[in-house]
Amino acid sequence: MRIAVVSDENKGLNSTVATRFARAKYIVIVDVDKEWNIKDVRVKDNSAVAGGSGAGVKIVQSLNELGVDVAVGPSFGPNATVALNEVGIKAVTAPPGITIKEVIKIVKEQLTI
Repeated sequence: MRIAVVSDENKGLNSTVATRFARAKYIVIVDVDKEWNIKDVRVKDNSAVAGGSGAGVKIVQSLNELGVDVAVGPSFGPNATVALNEVGIKAVTAPPGITIKEVIKIVKEQLTI
């Protein structure tokens, strides 16, 4: 499973969740196996951060191109929510400031209930 978490830090698993979804500086991509073991972590620049309107849709397009299954952010605007639903990416909310390591636990709990 591929999980994307928005962050304003480029610290891999020690990055924290950003305060905004589409305007975060980075997207932290975490690949986990079926037992939730972390297999790979990459940090990508968020190209939607510098754009004008439509950042929510732009970041979702990027996530879809990256093959993301789950998007994690502090909240999701209406346009991002519609776009996520259209491409089949599950949205999971997580409080800003928690680490990516903690986020993986939240995603696991929400998806295995």
